[in-house]
Amino acid sequence: MSPHFARVVKEVYGYKNVKYMVAGHGTWQEGINPYYTEPEFLKMAQDEGMSYTLVDLRSPAKAKREHIRGAISFPLGGDSLTAMSDLDDALPRKHKKKARIIYYSDNPEEAVLAHKIMRINGWENGYILNGGIAAWKVKGYPVESGPLSTGISYKKTSLPDAMSIPDYEKIVLHRPANTVIVDVRSPGEYMKSMVPGAMTIPIDTLDKRFSEIPRDKRIITQCAAGNRALMAYRILKDHGYQNVRWVNGKIAKFSKGILKTGAYGK
Repeated sequence: MSPHFARVVKEVYGYKNVKYMVAGHGTWQEGINPYYTEPEFLKMAQDEGMSYTLVDLRSPAKAKREHIRGAISFPLGGDSLTAMSDLDDALPRKHKKKARIIYYSDNPEEAVLAHKIMRINGWENGYILNGGIAAWKVKGYPVESGPLSTGISYKKTSLPDAMSIPDYEKIVLHRPANTVIVDVRSPGEYMKSMVPGAMTIPIDTLDKRFSEIPRDKRIITQCAAGNRALMAYRILKDHGYQNVRWVNGKIAKFSKGILKTGAYGK
């Protein structure tokens, strides 16, 4: 969690006891430390068709009795190195650096061990489902029964309503009358580089400024790298906006001449 995102979850979502790691998650991951994801994220990934590989580390009998939809069975058992070697062999090699892998088990220590072994073998984007299938069920999310697959297919997908940098630049250059761009970065960020004509609504004030955003036009949310734009997109969708898209990319990759400096226009 970044300092800015810590501020967002406090001011926008009302959390009081929020801390962030100064060194960042990259430093944590480089140390091969446990890295967790929550049931809510996995459910969102299911609903939005995101690419991930979900690995059930429990015994085949337990997994067959109930499992999370889409899980593949690679029981850790008593020989963890062999089990993870089999998983390593089964995963598509060309996606090794970016493939999102989520592990779950009834035993938290098993999930941590699987994560560490795979991390050592170069699978950098691994996560442990916090609380395992029990936490998943507590949230009321569905489980399935029956045999699990050991076959893996990993295809690149994009999140709903995501817009690439090239497509966004075309809109910026032509400025369609039916489109409103909402920049949700902080004031310090957009004073350094901005898209002319965009509205400036920092994400931590978005919930107080819906009246400024027309509902009869296409809305495009933009930030520095995509994370806050996606968050703003979801907030707007949750508040009834129908025609919303978000820019999935870093403004540092914009073409020369797109960004300007100084105060925004409205």
